[in-house]
Amino acid sequence: MSSTRWTRRRWLGTSLTGLGSGLALAGAGVLAGWPRGAWGAEEELLEQTTSEYNEIMVTRRGSVLTMYFVVDGTRYIESRKDLDFPSSLDLDYSRTMMAGFLVNPKPKRFMMMGLGGGQISNYLFERFPGLEIDAVDIDPEVVRLARKYFGVPDHPNYRTHVSDGRLFIEEAEQPWDQIMLDAFRGVFVPYHLKTREAYQACLDKLSPGGVVVANLHNLTRMYPHDRNTLAAVFPQRYSFVSESGNQTTFVASASEQRVGTFEIRSNARTVAENFDFDVMGLSARYYMRSDWDPKASVLTDDFKPGDLESAAQRHNTTCIAGCAYPAN
Repeated sequence: MSSTRWTRRRWLGTSLTGLGSGLALAGAGVLAGWPRGAWGAEEELLEQTTSEYNEIMVTRRGSVLTMYFVVDGTRYIESRKDLDFPSSLDLDYSRTMMAGFLVNPKPKRFMMMGLGGGQISNYLFERFPGLEIDAVDIDPEVVRLARKYFGVPDHPNYRTHVSDGRLFIEEAEQPWDQIMLDAFRGVFVPYHLKTREAYQACLDKLSPGGVVVANLHNLTRMYPHDRNTLAAVFPQRYSFVSESGNQTTFVASASEQRVGTFEIRSNARTVAENFDFDVMGLSARYYMRSDWDPKASVLTDDFKPGDLESAAQRHNTTCIAGCAYPAN
């Protein structure tokens, strides 16, 4: 790779498409020839592969392992693990996504849409004994690399599935207490995972009081559409801003009863011993201000219900060119 940029896809909105995220943090450079940087070592390429869905790279710089998806020469971080702190969440956004536990503090069944390197699901499996996890990713190569390099275990309570996330949810028989949505393909989320019908499928597979947790980029043009689409489905909604301020973790609840600010703080105290970061500080980043356009259109499926499987395949491979993303 002669000209590769690396990007934290979860930071800022890209001007290329406006569909996903990404702020270029460094100029072009050859991977093997990069100078010593933040982790005091050159970045070593451990493995690179091209699957049906992604070009994937796994690298190591010092103690830090990173899984990237490569799109048009730009690398987008999918997972990052510091081997010196293997039981911690290394990325800002991943810590913020623990906000689901402040609304529903005692889930027993958890579903992760978008495995990546398994950073979040590994963390929860270790810190919540007895939690049943279903981690779903459409790309078998992602699952293979997550097991090989990032320590995703083979355990009856930690099940990995190679499947489209929406198909998996709609075909599921048992409900979950928490569904976490983080299925990015570099710069975008496949359209059929972002519509009112997709969120209704999630709501239908939640236990009473269960929550859906979504990672939203609050500086992209899709943000108001995402907010309004989620609001069209879920009775209760909660927003938590990331430490950097560029992302919002959106917690959508199936409950008709709202959880108040003091109960959110009480739940934070309840689960604090399960986490290794400032959960009370996370509860303080709960906010109720309107930071989106309430008139933005709600996203709806661009296919008939019986065509979900073929539409999912189309969206997972050519979504930017062939999906009904709004122009504004």
